[in-house]
Formats: sequence, structure tokens, C-alpha cells
Amino acid sequence: MTTPLAYLQEKGDPVEILARDYYFERVDPDHAVTYRAPYGASYPDFMVDDDNGHPRKPTTAEMNAIFAQDGIIFRSKPSSNESRRLARNMELDAEQCRTMDAKSPLRVAISLFCDDNCGSLSDDAMFPVIRRAIAQPEIIALNPTGWVPHPTTVREWMRERGEPGRRKPRDGVSMAGRYLRSIVSRHPVELILYHIMSACLANDQNQIQSFYDCYVADLWKVNNGKPLDRPMLIEGEDGAWSVGDEAAEYPRPSTPYKAVHYTTFWRRVRDMRTPKLFGLATTERGKRARYGGGGFSERPSFGSLCEADETPVPNVFLVDDDTGIGMGSATMSLMAECSTTALVGWDLCAEAASSASLLRTVRHANSIKEVPADLLEKFPDLPFVRLRPDRIKVDNSAGAHSRHFEDACAEAYIQVNFTGKEHPTHKALIERTIGTMLQMLFKKLPSHNYDIELMRKFGFNPDKQILCTISTARDLLDRACFTYNIQRHEGL
Repeated sequence: MTTPLAYLQEKGDPVEILARDYYFERVDPDHAVTYRAPYGASYPDFMVDDDNGHPRKPTTAEMNAIFAQDGIIFRSKPSSNESRRLARNMELDAEQCRTMDAKSPLRVAISLFCDDNCGSLSDDAMFPVIRRAIAQPEIIALNPTGWVPHPTTVREWMRERGEPGRRKPRDGVSMAGRYLRSIVSRHPVELILYHIMSACLANDQNQIQSFYDCYVADLWKVNNGKPLDRPMLIEGEDGAWSVGDEAAEYPRPSTPYKAVHYTTFWRRVRDMRTPKLFGLATTERGKRARYGGGGFSERPSFGSLCEADETPVPNVFLVDDDTGIGMGSATMSLMAECSTTALVGWDLCAEAASSASLLRTVRHANSIKEVPADLLEKFPDLPFVRLRPDRIKVDNSAGAHSRHFEDACAEAYIQVNFTGKEHPTHKALIERTIGTMLQMLFKKLPSHNYDIELMRKFGFNPDKQILCTISTARDLLDRACFTYNIQRHEGL
């Protein structure tokens, strides 16, 4: 007579026998039980020693004896439902599950009752079983409102939330709103993901409709074989999407793609406009901007470190004071002291950024300043804001890397430090200061009557630039820098 296993096992069920993982395969007619070792394991299939010392497969009676000694631990099968896999991974106890979801014990209790009493999963067979379940005293205590779940709901619980007879408290926790669902669409996911990312990065609910319209327009272009005129998103090995270098191209589908509903698009943007979104990196530089940094830095001693940078002033076109001839667009150079965040040196010129403009800024930092009369009257010490820094932190511009600049600083016993490539956060102080100065500078420029046609020959763009003499521009820069140093702001 065949001795059956004292526990329920189906093919492929994962178990742990004597602290090793196996998968149940079958019970042979000769009572031998086969438990396969996982693929790639360092140990063989589960065996026991025979009387002659040779290994053999265990019998059902021997497995029942191991089971009676608590030598078998049953593992749950990996669920095909993503939300239930996440629920199992939470490893919560019953009290924590009840705190997260008050109905979780009720779902588990009804599922366990139906496991034992449902011979069929049809609606007609399950209705009376469910009514009997909610009439049980322990379930009544969990269901004070007398709610009767539909058989369709209970079937979903039984199929997705654990296994018959082995349901855990966390299987009853609802995962609605607790994880980001996969995007389901009837077209390549990149077509909608590109516009979802754009809408999330815009961070403006009033623009979601316009991004949805762009998504619908892209589908129309693909359905009609037209180019998209945008870069392609590429999924990396870690699952993060990034903007690629190639243009987005899709073959014309045989069946036109259909857009998801606007509500679905809106909800996805709402859910992803959180830290979850930014797992979707745009570029390596953007990833650093979102995730880089952190921690704190020790503030250097006064005068030991300065940061310098140069930037074009896009809305100003300089003119020579004497001849009235256009000189070109303006370039501003600033140097800030890192301990006090004060501006100690600056320069404005009509040439592109170079080692000469940087050296003029360094010289200006160690020079007595010319202060406007109204400011000098209130702050007589302003002309003496000067220093020779021990170190200057600069970016990787051609002017900063020139031998001319490094040699001149070395002769003055000034060390030059370079930031990382495309890492503006390495000199965040001067980057923020430049933004402030561009807003303060040239707000009120004097009127002019220069020959516009002549200025255009020198590169003047009347739609974007304002004409200003170089002496006036430098006076305005002096006033802006002194005002920055004497006013209270977040940098101080």
C-alpha cells in the first residue's frame, strides 16, 4: 500500500529541506520522492543514505518523518502578480499588516475558509460558502459591517494572495497606491514614456494637457509614417531610461496605434512626479544633478579658497566710448571668496573668455577698488575689499587651462584647482553668484542713439541685445558687485 505524503505538494513547489532549497517534482510508483536542487546549486538533488551507505531518493514515509520533525519549510511560489510579489517582500507581521490595511485579516480569513470548503470556483458554488464564511464568529469580529464579497473578488484572492492553506497576513494587504504600476499601452512604451517624463519634469499640472496632445500627435505621425523629430529614449541595463543620441524612428504599423485615455496619462504623471520619476534618468549629467552631492563640506578659512568663473552677458552689446564703434558681446568674470561668499574680483570685456580676462580678475581681487561716491560715503571700507587667495578653483575652460594663466598664478604663489568635467556643482558658490549678478546687472541702461545698421555689421542683434558703452557697463558691474557685498542675501 502506497503511503501518501502527509502534506500537499504540487510540481514545482519550492521547499526548504534541512536548510537547503529544493523544488518538488514527483512521487514515483515505488514511493520514491524527487526533490530537484535549484539550477546551478552546489549540491545535488535531495537524497538519503541507504543501509549500504549509498545515497538514494527518499520514500514518502521518510519525507513524512522529516515533516513531522519540522525539517521541511514550505516556500511560496513566485506570484505572477507584481503587487503580490511586493506584498510578500514586505515581511510584515499580523499587527503591522492590520495597521497598513484594516481589511487584510478579513481577506485572509475568508480565503482560508474557502480553501477548505470550496469544491468548485464557480459563482453558484462559492456564494453559499462565502455566506457561511462571513457567519463564522471569528470572521464576524473582523467584518462588523457584514460586507459580503463577490465570488469574483474571492477568486482573485485565492489565486493571487498566497497558496491554499499557506496564506500569510501580508497576503491580505491591499497594494493599491503603494507601488508604481507598469505602463500598459497598445504601442511601444517609449512613445508615451517620453511625454510622461517631459510632463513630470515640467512639474506644472496646467501643462499636462499639452504634453498629452504632443503624445497623441506623435502617435499620428507614427501611424502615418512621418518622422518624430525628437531623440529616442533608451532603456539601460539597470532599467533606467535615458535620452539617446539617435533620432526616434518607428515603422508604420499595420494597425494604427491608439492613445491611452487622458485620465490614464494624467494619473501616471501625478504618480510619477515623485522621487520614483527620477529613476528615469534623462542624461548622465542630469542624473548627477538630481542625485549628486549631499553631505556637507567644511568651510575653508578666510582667503584660503576662491572660486572664479566667466560667463557671457547675452543681452548686452558693448560700444567704444570714443569712436562709437561696436566692440561685441560682453563677457563677465567673477571671483568669490568661499568663506565669506563675498565678491573680491570682477572684470567685464568685449572679448571671449580667455586667460587674459581671468588674470585681470585675479589682479582686480588684489587691488584697491574704485567705489561709487554714494556707496563710499556710507561704506568707507569698501575700497579695501581685497585679497590674494591661496587657491583658485576654476572650470576646464581654455583660458583657465592655458600655461599663461597657470604660470602667472604660480609666480604669485596661487594654486590653481580644476573642477571635474561638466560638474558645475563643484563650484556651486560662483555659479549661484553669476545667476544673481546677471539678474542685478544692466536692469537700467541709458538710452542711446547709435546707428543700428552700423552696429549690425559688428554682430549686434537688436531683438535680443541692448547697446551700452564699455565704461558704463563696467560702472554698472562695479555697482552691482558692491551692492551684492553690502546687502543681506542667502549667500551671506
